[in-house]
Amino acid sequence: MPLHPPSLGQRFASVMKDLQLRVTKLESRTASIDSGWPLAVLPAVVDAGYTTGDPQVYINGATALSGPYQYLSSYTPAAGDNVLVAPVGVTRTYVVLGKLA
Repeated sequence: MPLHPPSLGQRFASVMKDLQLRVTKLESRTASIDSGWPLAVLPAVVDAGYTTGDPQVYINGATALSGPYQYLSSYTPAAGDNVLVAPVGVTRTYVVLGKLA
């Protein structure tokens, strides 16, 4: 057991290492917020020309199609469906949650 406290340089290095770990953890937790990508569930409409596979949609009244996006197994896409899409983390993609009644 040392009889004297660590030197200023050792304490500074220890504090900086701890700070770097805390900042890294914080950055990983806020990556989706800082990405500029929407975090909310959004309304969309399945393309009128949809027949099979992962549907393309018009998100939030947009005039351009986006996707194709995967959908939940509990929902079967159909052309013209009003649906909800949810962003998937920081992957910059959506998943179709299902049809709005």
